Amino acid sequence: MVVKALRAEDRKAASVSPALSRGLHLLSVFADAPVWLSNSDIAGRTDLPAATVARLTKSLTQMGFLHYSGSRRRFRLAPGVVRLGYGARSETQVIEVIRPHLQRIADRFGVHAALAVLDGVEALHLEVCHSSTTLVTLRLEAGSRVPLAGTPIGHALLAALEPARRESCLVDLECHHAAEWNVLLPQIEHGLVEIAGSGFTLSLGGWHPDVHGVAVPFKPSDQAAAMSLGCGVPKGQLPLPRLKELGGELVKLSALVTSSRENSLPVQ
Repeated sequence: MVVKALRAEDRKAASVSPALSRGLHLLSVFADAPVWLSNSDIAGRTDLPAATVARLTKSLTQMGFLHYSGSRRRFRLAPGVVRLGYGARSETQVIEVIRPHLQRIADRFGVHAALAVLDGVEALHLEVCHSSTTLVTLRLEAGSRVPLAGTPIGHALLAALEPARRESCLVDLECHHAAEWNVLLPQIEHGLVEIAGSGFTLSLGGWHPDVHGVAVPFKPSDQAAAMSLGCGVPKGQLPLPRLKELGGELVKLSALVTSSRENSLPVQ
């Protein structure tokens, strides 16, 4: 699908900045595309010349709206876009506060650590931090989605919801996963029981046979959306005791950030 950089009426409107319009339309390409796009990918989805795309992606990266991966030679949306979209919401502050703590956990345990929110029948990753101490990690980034049903981070999200909202969500999930519901529902119920007992839920290949994960519900304030904190790691990279230790660290982090926000204090 080609996204027009400037519609006819926009060209005629003296009040519209062509550069601003092109930049915003370029960003909109990522809304319905793979997470990572190259300059040529973007040019192919717009009517912009390659040179213009290169200038815009450079500027947007410098402004914090795009992130460039040298190894992939591609761009993805950066937290600046999340801040823009959630500018009037407290969740932006949560992302800023939680990021260094997620990175610390990712580095300490050699995992990927994520903050997620509910998005229909999926968990949307608002922030993802990868370990700087290992090259073996999961290919999930901010903007990635995983199923609610069958994943630790999804089950933790369900646990963070108010009971009535959770029941409504379970109805939606049953409709969406009708053929697999007899398998998925026991997994969800097991995850909720685990969270009620230890504060976290653990999965050893439940979502994918080669992935182990752990997650906790996260509700930083009464006004904030239900969220979850989760970590994933390739099978065999962490023994079970270490995974449980990781779960305990996520429980502590959730409590720390929630307490700090309730008292309007920054997390150190």
